[in-house]
This record gives sequence, structure tokens and C-alpha cells, in this order.
Amino acid sequence: MNETIKIIEELRTVRHFSDKHIPEEHLAAILKSCVNAASASARQTYSIIVIDDKEVMKEIGYVGKKMLVFTVDFNRIMDTAEYLGFRYKYGIPIVEFMTGSTDTILAAQTAAITAKSLGIDTFFSNCVHRCNMDKMCELLNLPEKFCFPLIALLLGYSDEKKSKQTMKGRLSGPGVIHFNKYRRLDNEELRNIVLEYDSSDKHFLSLIDNWRVKGYKHYLDYFYEKWVGCTRLNENQIKSSNPYAQAEEMLKKVGFLSDNASFI
Repeated sequence: MNETIKIIEELRTVRHFSDKHIPEEHLAAILKSCVNAASASARQTYSIIVIDDKEVMKEIGYVGKKMLVFTVDFNRIMDTAEYLGFRYKYGIPIVEFMTGSTDTILAAQTAAITAKSLGIDTFFSNCVHRCNMDKMCELLNLPEKFCFPLIALLLGYSDEKKSKQTMKGRLSGPGVIHFNKYRRLDNEELRNIVLEYDSSDKHFLSLIDNWRVKGYKHYLDYFYEKWVGCTRLNENQIKSSNPYAQAEEMLKKVGFLSDNASFI
């Protein structure tokens, strides 16, 4: 195993950070590395907001020593086009958003890997979609159009007294890896996945530890019913509030999702 693979395999989510300061040169290295991630047509259709104000972090959702908010952002390339005398118009907005999202998340993951190589722990969160998005956009001075906060990455050093040391499990077999063509799982393979999640040795249990005590036969029973809000197949569908509904509204507001949106 080479050093790069070792770093990737040691990635873990840390929710409790110590007060240890992140050296500015390490932050600079993380930012320099992440912008080298693959990007469609070298456009880098993203912006990264570096936050060190704990009160702003609290407004968004979580607190670390630093927070990087990765946004899908077309304003820079649109403004550059205008500067050169062009009117930017390219493709279908939702397709542009998907391309921009890919650019953005590749940069974000590269930041996490670089941070780990420097001994800095990380926590990815979609809290940017659960907070008051209008207020967050105002706090960060985000453009009103063609800029969408995609994910937040918290940086810091683990508070070992509060953080769990166990690495989370991951599926790596049938259903995740497909060779040559996609193949749906049969019942026996589905059963094996359910049991794999149940196994305490696999350490998949990130949401709840005492699901058996709460009366669930399987961990995924808890996951689907309580965490995702699914209903049993023989039950009537019960509508519940969607905490991410404002994310859809924000996509429409900024121009990435609508029937007549266009980049002009």
C-alpha cells in the first residue's frame, strides 16, 4: 500500500474539533491542491468561501477551525466573457449545474484528501441546505444568480476525548461495483447487505447504536423508517415536511432549475 492509498483509507468524519490552530501554510496548501482537481474545459465553475468566524459557522450548521463552503458558481466565467465583449450563453442550465457540481465536488474531495495528508481532520456536511439559505447567502455575500452552495467542509484537529476512533464501514462488493454492465441484486445479495449493515464489526452504524433496543430487527429498518422517512409498502404514503425543500427553491431562484432559464 502506498502513502496515497493509506491516506484515503484513513479518511474519517470528525464532528468534534480541538482548539488547535491550523497553520496558514497548511490552509494555503489545501486550497492550492483542491483547485488542481479535474475540471470540465478547465473552467473551474466553482467558488470556495473560506470561513473562520465561528458565529457564521454556527449560522450555517457546524463549527470547526475553518469551514470551506464550496459553491457551484458561473459568475466568474460570465463576468470574464462580458469583460472580453461576449454574452455568455452555453447549454441548458440544469446540465450546466450538473457539470459545475462535478467540478465543485471534485475540488472538495481533493481538499479533504490534502488536509488528511497534513494531519488535518475533516467533516463534510450538507448543512448549507438545511440552514436558512437566504440568510447564509446574505452572510457570505453570494451572487443572486448562478451561484449555489453545494457542500461545506469543516477543517480542524480531532478532539480525541469526544470523537469516536472507529473507521466507518463501506460497501465494496455487488451492488456498488459492477463489471462491464450494471446488474440489479438478487434477494440473497440484498439480504447479505442488510446483514452487513447489522454487523458491529463492519462499523456502518453512524446514526444510531441502540437500534435493537428500540425494537428494530435491522439497522436499515431504522435508517429507512426514521432517518429517511419511508413508509412500509403496505402502508398509505404519509407526506412529511422536507428539510431540503428550500434547496430546490434556491436552485430555481439562482437560475439553475426552471422551465425557461437561460444563461444570458
